[in-house]
Amino acid sequence: MINIFVLIIALAVLIFGANKFVDASSNYAAYFGVNEFFIGLTIVALGTSIPELFVAVSAIFNRLESVAIGTIVGSNIANIALIFGISCFSIASVKVKANFISLIPVALVVMLFAVTLQDQIISNIEVLGFILIFLFFIYALLQDKNNIDIETISTDFSKIREFMYLLMGFLFIVIGSNLTVIYAEKVAVNLGVSELIIGLSILALGTSLPELATTITALSKGKNEMVVGNIIGSNVLNFVLVIPLLGISSNFVISNQLLDRDLVPLIISTAMFIALALIISKYVLSRWIGVMFGISFLTFYILYIASVSGIVEIF
Repeated sequence: MINIFVLIIALAVLIFGANKFVDASSNYAAYFGVNEFFIGLTIVALGTSIPELFVAVSAIFNRLESVAIGTIVGSNIANIALIFGISCFSIASVKVKANFISLIPVALVVMLFAVTLQDQIISNIEVLGFILIFLFFIYALLQDKNNIDIETISTDFSKIREFMYLLMGFLFIVIGSNLTVIYAEKVAVNLGVSELIIGLSILALGTSLPELATTITALSKGKNEMVVGNIIGSNVLNFVLVIPLLGISSNFVISNQLLDRDLVPLIISTAMFIALALIISKYVLSRWIGVMFGISFLTFYILYIASVSGIVEIF
């Protein structure tokens, strides 16, 4: 009962933090003339990727690298199939500015990760590759002139107040997601679930809660572009921040289960996301098409979790 109570409190803290974080981020975007897609790619994406980074650092110190790598793989699949799937019910019926150049790193990190899985170790060359993708991601952000829209600059803005809201929201997201992960993990461990499965399912879903809470909050406020930017930025940062950290600090052997079972769902979900992001950046889809996409993504995620849990063998 205590664990359940703490879990409920943690979720409340997480949702409250996400609400403040989205509001403050949006206000900063309006003040500086930066569009919400760019804010989602950067500030929001970095903030919601902190739990994955926290799990990775904790796993390294505890020699549980499989937990860390399982978490980022499962989290990226959850970000697309679960979180973007939920957003499709409303986001596909409006036009969203999803820049093509910002989607390139999303594909590159998955391609490089697929190469990494072939020999089951993270080599120095692969570490360098992820770092270069990160630098390209930053370069692409700085080169995109569409991120600035002078007409949106707001003068009704309190820097100190909004910065405090931004910081408070960020801290609440980290604290709430961390407590959620800890108490969800306790249940999984007591059930005798393997470290990799814990990372791919329980921790992946737990560390994706900031993205989920931020997405729901942003959608409720009509900030659709922030949702797409958040997923793009978060999925890139999860790989480029965590994989090099694991490669530099450890020589562990990656489980072949990631190659045999989890790589294909990661590739499929990423390809589906990139394709749909490009479509909604050019066309406004009817609501029923958005619903169909949403159902497809959510069904895909349910089947993936069932496969990871051993209920069915699909992937």
